[in-house]
Amino acid sequence: MTFFVKGDKQKDGVLPQTLKSSCLLNGESQRSRDSESCRSPYNWDLEIRDEKNRSETVMAVEGAAKIIKVLLFVFNFIFFLGGIGLLGVGIYVQLKIGDYVALSSVKYVTGSIIIIAVGAIIAVIAFFGCCGSIKESRCLLGTFFALMLLVFGLEVAGTSLGFVYRDQVKDELKKDLNQTLYQYGSDDKKGVTKAYDLLQEKEKCCGVYGYKDWRKTPFTHGNHSIVPESCCKEVKQGCGDISAGTEKINIGGCYDKTLDLLRGNLLIIFGLGVAVAVIQVNWLYALFFFCEVTKNPNITAGKEDGNSKQSNGELVDEPCNTCLIDNSNDVSSSEGGWNIFSLTHVNAHNRVFV
Repeated sequence: MTFFVKGDKQKDGVLPQTLKSSCLLNGESQRSRDSESCRSPYNWDLEIRDEKNRSETVMAVEGAAKIIKVLLFVFNFIFFLGGIGLLGVGIYVQLKIGDYVALSSVKYVTGSIIIIAVGAIIAVIAFFGCCGSIKESRCLLGTFFALMLLVFGLEVAGTSLGFVYRDQVKDELKKDLNQTLYQYGSDDKKGVTKAYDLLQEKEKCCGVYGYKDWRKTPFTHGNHSIVPESCCKEVKQGCGDISAGTEKINIGGCYDKTLDLLRGNLLIIFGLGVAVAVIQVNWLYALFFFCEVTKNPNITAGKEDGNSKQSNGELVDEPCNTCLIDNSNDVSSSEGGWNIFSLTHVNAHNRVFV
């Protein structure tokens, strides 16, 4: 805080007594508009030198808050679309491999289920996030922030699951396909039979490693000349009889094709999850910054702080930082001119350190 005092000197680093007793250094009187001590007996003329800088700062912060508000709305809308996209990808993966669930462990499709759940949750939360950013509700945005952290945790779980099982898919799939091969055709394993038929028909394959795998299964009853009709290139009744040759069937196994299918889906889930998580971290930072900027309700409302205004020698709620003090009427003044007093600190007892 700097004072320019006309007609008075600073002696031995101590402010004039008239200044010390002024409203600027008196806790009660400095907060009164009508305090006579602010204007008499020396008719001080007070001027705020940093008012312009303060106004520019408020305008800059206000402008930043408006920009962040727009960006939050845009980000929320993008995340709404991203949630719909995640939901669609999860459903696509689930439909693509869901028919084969009976042939493998459920953990292969758990990742897609998590992605579906996360996509739906993101879409709903992002919708409310748009409303919160428009209304500038810090309470709503705070709740939204917490929910997004929860969603971020689910995303990490889903992508981590895909990454962890990336190398384990090979061994697990081999074991599952061999076990379910022997269950094909059983009355109590109709789901396995249907899943194998769908797999062999869609992927144009037969058996685990080849059509000969069927020879050792209960399905053939020891007849090595038959395979399931789903192994045929054109599925029709009786096409599974290969006694005349294998020209009508697919002779390649289903293991490699299914492995590529599962790995590809897990890679999609992992890559998409990482991309969304990275964007989401930046978005959460922007949300936190917005909440910090809007802590001051006056800035949030786009108004200057009225407590900072001073005019015509009157003080309002807060003391000035720079003042011109006309003390020419002081008979003790030995010479004219303006003296400068820099207040570097005012403690709780109104003691001034120059």
